[in-house]
Amino acid sequence: MSLAQSKITAQGQVSIPVSVMRLFGLAPGEVINWDTLEGRLVIEKAGLYSLADVRSALKLPQGLHKTEAEIREGIKVRTRTKHAGR
Repeated sequence: MSLAQSKITAQGQVSIPVSVMRLFGLAPGEVINWDTLEGRLVIEKAGLYSLADVRSALKLPQGLHKTEAEIREGIKVRTRTKHAGR
């Protein structure tokens, strides 16, 4: 039994039923991936880019240059500075 049905328009567009959007936490403007698995169509919510993906796209060197503790401390300092006096 299927979860829901959609029709493909003449322009190749498909509407995602609201029940499916709610079930999978999809919202307008989000990106979904279309793939195949063992001859079946698989549609999944696209993941966010990883730090490695961003570094690669920006042609930055790989690896962290600071320790986790240094990064956490930097976040705390930035947050305090940004929200000071509110």
